[in-house]
Amino acid sequence: MSHRQIMGYGLISLFLTSFGILALFSCGTGNGPSMDSLGIQDLRLRSNEAPGERNFAKLMQDHFQGTPARQPWAGFWWPYTSNGIARNLSGASPAGKYDAARGGLVHSQDWEVEHHGSGVPGVQGWWGHCNGWCVAAALFPEPRNSVQVNGIEFTVADIKALLSEAGMEASADYFGERVDPFDRNASRKREDPVPNQYFLVLMNYMGIHKRTVLIDRNTGGEVWNQPLAGYRFEFPKPEDYLGADPLAPNVYRIRVTSTIWWMDDNVSPGAISPEFKFETNSMIRSRTLKMELWLDGPVEFDSSGKLVKSGDVVVAREGEYLVGGRWFDSGMGNQAHPDYMWVPYSILKPDPQAEEKHANSYVDIEWVRKHILSGGVDDTSVTPAPIRPPPIPIPTGTPSGGSGSGGGGSVPSPTPAPSNPVPGPSVPLPEPTP
Repeated sequence: MSHRQIMGYGLISLFLTSFGILALFSCGTGNGPSMDSLGIQDLRLRSNEAPGERNFAKLMQDHFQGTPARQPWAGFWWPYTSNGIARNLSGASPAGKYDAARGGLVHSQDWEVEHHGSGVPGVQGWWGHCNGWCVAAALFPEPRNSVQVNGIEFTVADIKALLSEAGMEASADYFGERVDPFDRNASRKREDPVPNQYFLVLMNYMGIHKRTVLIDRNTGGEVWNQPLAGYRFEFPKPEDYLGADPLAPNVYRIRVTSTIWWMDDNVSPGAISPEFKFETNSMIRSRTLKMELWLDGPVEFDSSGKLVKSGDVVVAREGEYLVGGRWFDSGMGNQAHPDYMWVPYSILKPDPQAEEKHANSYVDIEWVRKHILSGGVDDTSVTPAPIRPPPIPIPTGTPSGGSGSGGGGSVPSPTPAPSNPVPGPSVPLPEPTP
């Protein structure tokens, strides 16, 4: 849909499409699971809680670049093809150590092999725990030291593995729809999040509220979740302002360029992250994206070419799809704009009775907090058991490629958002809960 066409639908002062995701999933079939089968609910727009600053000039002047309050950490994606967190690390797996420390009364290693292992029917080489790692990296400080619980050593790699497993189910705000190459609407879903939405999510969530924003960096059908460490928008020049379109005089266009940086998951399981300083290194990657934003009022520059005044960034709706802006990344293939963006709030405890299980039912985040994240506190209610050796992965052939290193974690597409406007004033969001 072009900016000319939106005049037929009218501009809506819609800030962004915001959902509560009750579960975030590590893998899916080629065409993706349905909303109903995954138990996703469209909760609500955060109409009274969402950050709502939309003025382009103000956002550029105050928040042209941003980082989260706490830097997310680089982590491993624990692929299914090597049995997830039942992976062999020097003779033992994180799940096996966890079971032993809990007296052999829980069976996370067996669960992992059955549900997140190399024998899962139809397993693909890109399936893994990248979404769980992203949630953990956003909500928890980076583990940097080994701890002992009941005489069992949990290394940095073990702790990151358990946190990444616990993060497989989380509450979050979600923007965009996952591209499903078998969906007849895949080309439309590939366009989202639209540039205006991308701009507002980064500026408000990370720029104003210092939240970690997560993205699927693969614009195509595979899923490669990454936690953003920072973003930067270049200040537009007078020649970037395209003015009002003759066929859509209420739409004012301006070209902008942004760079996003994310923490890598193509690292060793126990890797420690470097400090982020708006530069790339071995564990921080970046991508530069160019786009056209649409505003509801003109843009003004002073005599020196400095941006001083503008209209608001707007998003319009065409049926169930959001429109707003235009991407200039058609030649970048699957390494173009994010397929979707999301902001996690809390880890959800898996329901052992649920038909669809996505996080390891035996990995209790509260036990992990109390006994591991506390620096190592013995669980005196049990007698530690011997660590069972990790199983050998079943050969699964050549992993699917095309997107580089990293891991998949598919998040299903949400149902359309209601089109009611969100108030403009920026107010605090509820604090995230690890």
